[in-house]
Amino acid sequence: MLLIYTIIYWACVGLYYLKHNYIASVMMISLAIFLFVSEIRKSKHLVTVRGLFALGFIGGFGLSLLKLSRLSADYSLMTFVVVFVSYFSLYLGVVLRDKGAKNNSDQFNYDRRITNKLFTNQQLLVVILLIVTFLAFIIEAMMLGFVPLFTKDTPHAYSTFHVFMLHYITTFYAFIPCIAIANYFENKAERLDIILIIISFVYLMIMSLFMVSRSQLILSLALSILIVIIYKIKNVYEFRISKFGILKLITFAIIFIALYGIITIYRAHNIEYLNGIFEMKNENTPIFITQPYMYVAHNFENLNYMINNIFRFTCGRRMLYPLFTLTFIKKLFPIVVDSPYYIIKQELSTVTLVYDAYYDFGIIGVICFCFIIGYIGKMLEDKAYAIVNNIYNNKNNYIVILFAQYSYFMIFSFFQTYFSLTDTWVHIIFIYLLFKFIVMNKKEGA
Repeated sequence: MLLIYTIIYWACVGLYYLKHNYIASVMMISLAIFLFVSEIRKSKHLVTVRGLFALGFIGGFGLSLLKLSRLSADYSLMTFVVVFVSYFSLYLGVVLRDKGAKNNSDQFNYDRRITNKLFTNQQLLVVILLIVTFLAFIIEAMMLGFVPLFTKDTPHAYSTFHVFMLHYITTFYAFIPCIAIANYFENKAERLDIILIIISFVYLMIMSLFMVSRSQLILSLALSILIVIIYKIKNVYEFRISKFGILKLITFAIIFIALYGIITIYRAHNIEYLNGIFEMKNENTPIFITQPYMYVAHNFENLNYMINNIFRFTCGRRMLYPLFTLTFIKKLFPIVVDSPYYIIKQELSTVTLVYDAYYDFGIIGVICFCFIIGYIGKMLEDKAYAIVNNIYNNKNNYIVILFAQYSYFMIFSFFQTYFSLTDTWVHIIFIYLLFKFIVMNKKEGA
């Protein structure tokens, strides 16, 4: 597989340098789809770390080769090398984990004794989270004196709505629907779980509107969909969807698109504003094409800009940013996190998953980083599917939710440096503590 990837990838690079951008783009996107489908055929699962990373990162890079914006610049050879080794290294990380897992036959503790009695108050946990996150939002609004939804002509009100630590609790509302869904599957579809799922999604829409946060809305919906897929589609060759299921998906999509549009309007992001930022070569390009294209493609432009202009590596300070923030080192010694942010345009500040890895250690950093996330991701993938298929002694929902979150990072690997964000690690810690509490209660009730 790596040989096929290598040949096609560098053929695309050759076509790009020969100024056949469109052909190179189509070939690169086709390569990403091929790698994704190959993973599905091999694993029989739709959600796989290696497949989703190929689709998100290599596919996103292929889209960026179109160069439809005036902000676009020619990619350097090093940028092509960085993208190439990113998937190559992640692939090898997954391979190493696979070999290690096969050599360890006891990895999942295949014990079918009934030792996994669920904590009876899982539903209560969802209710508590609803209350706590809403109270955090109210307190935050009172301390800051505004709610982003009710501001006018302030495109970045959502980013200034932030009280340190308290905001992490507020934004945890995005995880409540996926927790409720995981409970639904583990509790064998109890009626109360269905009610809580409906309530949590209504709450998600209300909070996303108040916060005018499209990112939290997308995160929550993506996690929920991933968890449903992980539980429902255990074998792609045996999966069937009913007409009613298709109708539900269409309804779900319509509601999402409508809410996304409303949030965009309330963020003061009108078409003129967005077109002025995106600077498309063809000014008549419809906004529904321009916006998704730029949200994918421009991140690689920022990566290329950083690679071409960086004058020294930061030796771990970028990826350790969450640690510096949570331990208050950032406030005591600001110089620790003082490094220029290489982006082409202030309004388009998103980068890629490997941005900080290169910023810290160059190409070696990218190779090591992707190898590690491939290894850890495959470990989570194996454990999550073992839980779903009832062959893992530990029935903790946390692992499935964490794998869904990890998969989300792979899908949107073209977008952000998720593993360098404080929000990511705070939410992981929150989930870990919550489900550690549930595990302890399981043991007491067993």
